[in-house]
Amino acid sequence: MDSDGADTLALDDQRDALRATGHTVQVPLDTYHTTFHNNLLSSNSATDTLISSVEKGLKAAKLLNKSGWQDTQLKAEVRKDDTYRGLERIAGKIHNLCMAWNKKKNTTKLPSERTTRLICCPNHDTLSEVCGGTRKTDGRFILMKSSDGGSNVDDEKVNTSDVSGVMQAKLDVKDRGTNENQLVDAVSHILFNDPSRRFVLSFTVEGNMMRFWYFSRSLIIVSAEFDYHKNPRDLIRFIIFMMFAPLERLGYDPTVVRVRDENKNIQYQFTVGDTKYQTVRCIEEANALYIVTRATRIWAVRELDADNQPFGEVKVLKDVWLYCNAKSEKDIQDEIFTALRELDEIGVPEDQRPPTSSSGATMAQDAKQYFMTIEHDVPVQIDDQDDTTVVPPTDAVEFRYTPLPSEEWQPTARPAKIVIPPVYPHTRRTHRRIVFAEECQTLYAVDDYGDFTLGLAQLVYGLDYMRLAGFIHRDISPGNCLLFMKERHIKISDLEYACRYDSQCQSTLTGTPAFMAVEYQALRHYFSPYFLKRPAMEKRSIQDIRDMREKEMREGEKHSWFRFNFLHDLESVLWILLSHLLTTVPNCLHADDEDTVERHVAVVELYYELFDGSLKGSMERHGFIRNIAQPVFTRGFSNAKRVLEAIYNKANASPLCKIMPAFQYLVGCYVEVESTVPRVAAGQTSPYWDPIHFKHEFYREIHDLFMEMHQAMAQVGIRAVKELEKKVEAADEQGPHPPPLPVESNTDTPAEHESNDQLAPNPDPAPSRPRKRPAEATVDQESNKKPKTDMGARPSRPRKRPR
Repeated sequence: MDSDGADTLALDDQRDALRATGHTVQVPLDTYHTTFHNNLLSSNSATDTLISSVEKGLKAAKLLNKSGWQDTQLKAEVRKDDTYRGLERIAGKIHNLCMAWNKKKNTTKLPSERTTRLICCPNHDTLSEVCGGTRKTDGRFILMKSSDGGSNVDDEKVNTSDVSGVMQAKLDVKDRGTNENQLVDAVSHILFNDPSRRFVLSFTVEGNMMRFWYFSRSLIIVSAEFDYHKNPRDLIRFIIFMMFAPLERLGYDPTVVRVRDENKNIQYQFTVGDTKYQTVRCIEEANALYIVTRATRIWAVRELDADNQPFGEVKVLKDVWLYCNAKSEKDIQDEIFTALRELDEIGVPEDQRPPTSSSGATMAQDAKQYFMTIEHDVPVQIDDQDDTTVVPPTDAVEFRYTPLPSEEWQPTARPAKIVIPPVYPHTRRTHRRIVFAEECQTLYAVDDYGDFTLGLAQLVYGLDYMRLAGFIHRDISPGNCLLFMKERHIKISDLEYACRYDSQCQSTLTGTPAFMAVEYQALRHYFSPYFLKRPAMEKRSIQDIRDMREKEMREGEKHSWFRFNFLHDLESVLWILLSHLLTTVPNCLHADDEDTVERHVAVVELYYELFDGSLKGSMERHGFIRNIAQPVFTRGFSNAKRVLEAIYNKANASPLCKIMPAFQYLVGCYVEVESTVPRVAAGQTSPYWDPIHFKHEFYREIHDLFMEMHQAMAQVGIRAVKELEKKVEAADEQGPHPPPLPVESNTDTPAEHESNDQLAPNPDPAPSRPRKRPAEATVDQESNKKPKTDMGARPSRPRKRPR
């Protein structure tokens, strides 16, 4: 326990278990069997009869007696590998006994061929087909028929996609924490490696104690531990199920077929409704790296004809796990367009809405250019039912992973401990697929300052249309703002968290912290009269500031109501450009120029102050915004302006520094809105600012600033590069660390305050280094910092073929 009484773990050692903590429950052993191993035969009594027959045969073969399993008895002189390799022999014998059972008359038959077999090869890696390394596990159930065709006969060369489940084993119960971490890491890799995996069943052994595990995209379930020597029937039942269950019950998706293209690269054929598509390349799948998440994968695809041959234009397919009660992206789009059509009928003055792109176009018609064209948005069907995660059993209880002993902690470059997150309310997920007509790239991939600022200018007007329709986005980030290069137009995507402003669906943080509005991070309206009356803090110490903030939290409870509003989406747009300016340099600057390197070091330092990746944001980040309205911190807006101008003025790119006046103007908008009296809608308890106070003028002014930047940058043709990174690292003994993984709405914590369609991000503090991106993906620093799943953030490439 630390000084605050909170359990802490070393982040780098237990990153995977930490992400799983709060999403894991434990159930009694019988409940686990009933939930996952039921109905393999026609009835439970038939299953019990089969298990009894197998148990009798094992005893006759002298593999099982009163003291337990003879091949896995713990002996001081026997190594772990030799001890648990006996499980492979036991599984083989169980298979033979099951085949003998099938030959008997008047019995309920198992499938004539087994689906998997258990092997124990702890010293051999599985062959990974995505970047990110390989994994060694103490045992694994592998498919009898390889996903690449043929049979799996070489135990030393197994594709990760052919591993249906894994075993992690330790001789000593004291190693339970290490075992759990290794299991979670291995399963995380299996789910990331194979797009056809829906869930994974596995087991762990520590000494004589065994547990069964279920891993899905919304929940992890572990059975109560049991002595498998004293309770052999439970192990028999598990092994029979793992060997003979159909692929669907082992977590495979029958609507995804793995194929090879003409270049022998791995591709996938997805069924979406009544249409089939084949992948061309993987655009983005980094969020699928973690277990409990939306697991969004983005693919460039082409439609398949009746002969399974690709044809037509390249489109984009999004495969994602959304909360069951969340609205689909198409439903939200339709609601936005419907609201705009209603406004068209009423009539909105031209000076109160964005200008239409063509004469005679209505707002509903014009707004469509700012959104993706959705051709399909349907749930995945398995056996004519929607593919959803399991309902947590009623007798499930909270499960906490075992902390690693302190001597196993590995020091990190920037050591940090993290508070273990709480247990989160569980919400089931539905597996959905969306097909978009346009193939776009995220703003992360745009290196032309002219195109970047043009896209942001268009984004502002897209958000203005959402304002007119009464919707807030709540997750504006470079990954959700896509540039359709064919038309050089921005597209707003990922509307899963968008909702009506006057609803109470927004009680929990959603989005990417790097681009969240600071008021949203603090859940405080900083520019309301109460907070603006604070004393100046220009020369106060950091401790004084912290004391003041604690006092503010205590005394400001009556002012602590918070409601996300339209300006918060608009602020995210400004953070996008500022982040881009702080993580790139104009290509006209020379990397060998010592003065340039020195200035860029200051830029990198500023980046880490403002974009630390923490959910609540750094004090410097909050001070940056609040310093505009009142002097709160010594280092704030004025310091950022000086650092930014130092490098962009030198590159003759001074128009980009207009981002600072844009922030100033936005704060003025905050002050204007929050000085009004909030209202409370009928049937609601939380106040909010009247929508009438959010004017088109706010959007027009910021749009015009972006257009001025665009016009200036389009003339000079300056592009963004990162060629100074090595020079900066040489200038700093320790070197600046890669930008931290932002905590995003995709790594989930459902909140059930007023609506279950929310996610609060998992805590993932900035001081720790991010998990390394797959080694084969050669990405720049900006792309590396953000494992956001959206179209184009990852370099286009086919999946590699296992060697």
